Amino acid sequence: APRMPKEIKNKPLRIILLICGWAIIALLPVYCLGMVEYIHYASKAKVFTFFTERTEVVLFDLAVLYLLWFCALCVLKKGWLATVVYGGFFGAVATTDYLKYSMTGDYFYPWDLAEQAGHLGELKNFITVPFPVLYIAMILFVFVMAVIVFFSGAQLPVRWCVRYPALAVVVVCMAVSVSTPEKVTRLLNKNALYLEDMALQTSNYQANGFVGAFTINILSSNIQKPDNYSEDAVDALLDGYTEQDKSDNFSSPDIILVLSESFWDPTLLPGTTFSADPLENYREIASRENTISGRFFTTGLGGGTVRPEFEVLTGLSTDYLPSGCVPWQYILEDTDSYVSVYKGLGYKTMAVHPYTSSFYNRKAAYPKIGIDELHFDDDIYALGEELGLTIRGRQISDDTFASAIEYYLDKNSDSPVFLFGISMENHQPYPDKFETPDIEVKNDAFDESTANAVTNFTTGIADADKCLKRLVDYIDSRDRDTILVWFGDHLPTLGGNMAAYRQSGMIGAEYDEEAYEKIYSTPFIVYANFDLGDSDVLHKGTDNNITSYNLMNGVAELIGSPRTPYMEYLEDYARALPYYNIRLHKTITDDQRKWVDGHRLLTYDRVAGGKYSMK
Repeated sequence: APRMPKEIKNKPLRIILLICGWAIIALLPVYCLGMVEYIHYASKAKVFTFFTERTEVVLFDLAVLYLLWFCALCVLKKGWLATVVYGGFFGAVATTDYLKYSMTGDYFYPWDLAEQAGHLGELKNFITVPFPVLYIAMILFVFVMAVIVFFSGAQLPVRWCVRYPALAVVVVCMAVSVSTPEKVTRLLNKNALYLEDMALQTSNYQANGFVGAFTINILSSNIQKPDNYSEDAVDALLDGYTEQDKSDNFSSPDIILVLSESFWDPTLLPGTTFSADPLENYREIASRENTISGRFFTTGLGGGTVRPEFEVLTGLSTDYLPSGCVPWQYILEDTDSYVSVYKGLGYKTMAVHPYTSSFYNRKAAYPKIGIDELHFDDDIYALGEELGLTIRGRQISDDTFASAIEYYLDKNSDSPVFLFGISMENHQPYPDKFETPDIEVKNDAFDESTANAVTNFTTGIADADKCLKRLVDYIDSRDRDTILVWFGDHLPTLGGNMAAYRQSGMIGAEYDEEAYEKIYSTPFIVYANFDLGDSDVLHKGTDNNITSYNLMNGVAELIGSPRTPYMEYLEDYARALPYYNIRLHKTITDDQRKWVDGHRLLTYDRVAGGKYSMK
């Protein structure tokens, strides 16, 4: 039998402690569920609605938490230790979910755990978000309960030879219950949960709560196979499309593709004034005759760079991959991409990113889509003196980033180059990012912290704008034909819960299609030092609308490079539906839906299927 700590000699107190200790052990999963969901919803009304109207889901959540609690007790035996580990884990999960959502608009996903090295490095940025005192108290109360359990002496009163076999039985039963897609579907549906919910994580986490949504994501970590997927279905989609050879005017130009971190126009915030135009160069370059610019529709918001990055490079969609996942994790073998087209033409292909190579699994995935040379922050630091390395906003500066691009292009002048670059300077967090912001920003509707974030972000944007101008001037100075494709990956995080956008009136409490277009579009620009051809996807001028997966398809037409049947398919998709992703909540016709479903099927084919579209 468990022993009481020797210090407690008062019998009534010992009895009270014992009762309290066992009560805590019996009810800890209930408390943890309440704590996690209360912090997740950040609203008394919403959490009350969830617990009263989603009873089946709540009971399922409790069953999951009690099973995990039993496992913790079997492993750790001591009640106080199990309370610390179990309660501390759920406190950490709830905190991470709250802070990540406040900063990025994305919830905490299972894939975040899988990407430990990269995501934990990003999570350090969330310490700038205020965390309510009540939430801190709820988490600390777990440790108060652990102290009570410690002095009660409550623990699982069985030896390891009983606990471990019992644990094994429970784990095996849990594994068997979800061992096939059919069993997973049946289990979830019985409890009012559905695999289809993972297609749009906002509604998933709002309708099913954190535990329910997180469980769905764990059980649906494999990409859902479209019902009609087969080799014949893929062939039917691509039937009639053929390889298009390069045009007579294709000059094998160097291609610079730049993902500029959080590149967005802050002057779109209503009622906001600026002492200088942070995008002065962008607007001047966009006005030139041989330039193409407009809105780039992205699947990222406040974070999630990897989604538009993946789509731009591959032409695939992340809409029907598990939302919030790192899409590169599914690229396990050589996969056709826009990059591989140029590699097949004899281009040197490379990536330049002034950040760690472990982030988003890029180091492993890039070679599989045709990127041969990888240059991350360690290479840039090694070239520091040659590049004139500078740090701005706690990151390698955009000016140094431009120096690195020029360095690698000049170094490889003996052959055409495809260079993909991702900048880093203007990455969040924005509060107090720069010692002396360059541009004064005013909006009477902003609170102090929001004004701070917008002001610092604007300085970073002005630096990115200078980087763009520097690269354009560099291109103009070259004898070799060169094209620059520049786009922003997502809108920035400007205060918790979209503060700058809400306070300025750019968006309201409820979103319509117009609001979704505002928050899921960034500027893009295409500039070349030679005459560009015609394209059905892009046209000269400033009023273009393009989706991430079709950007480089349009560029291929502009320069006359070869195009694959898949690229031809995407061109027709753009004719039917010029821009689309699931986050836009766009109303579409039945005919347009066929193109969306076809794109989903072809994406599945390349990342999880038989790759029939590549044969």
